[in-house]
Amino acid sequence: MVILAMAAAGVLLPFANAASVLQEGSRQSLAANLASELMEKVLLADPNTIIEDAPTGYNNYTEADGAMLDSSGHALTDSIYGGFSRSVACQDATVKSVPLVLVTVAVAYQGNEMTRVTTLVSQ
Repeated sequence: MVILAMAAAGVLLPFANAASVLQEGSRQSLAANLASELMEKVLLADPNTIIEDAPTGYNNYTEADGAMLDSSGHALTDSIYGGFSRSVACQDATVKSVPLVLVTVAVAYQGNEMTRVTTLVSQ
């Protein structure tokens, strides 16, 4: 019986590991999509107010787990979004004397950062 149990464990272990890797890949893809969607939302905002603190601008803007919004402002309620949160940070930047805003969108899953997207925006 012990030999049979060890053999079964040896057969099942690779499948369990593959499922874990697949789940992590799905989370990474979803995190990238969530970051891209929020970045697009920020870039569509008035460039002169992006650097202002939330709620008028996007600096220090956060969407906590269970409170994320889609591009239309509706809550993302599907269970696939559970555990995810995202935030925006903005700061002044200058490139060759041109004033810009450095915008960073970060997406986390259960408090661990999954992805970060950064871009420069002209004011």
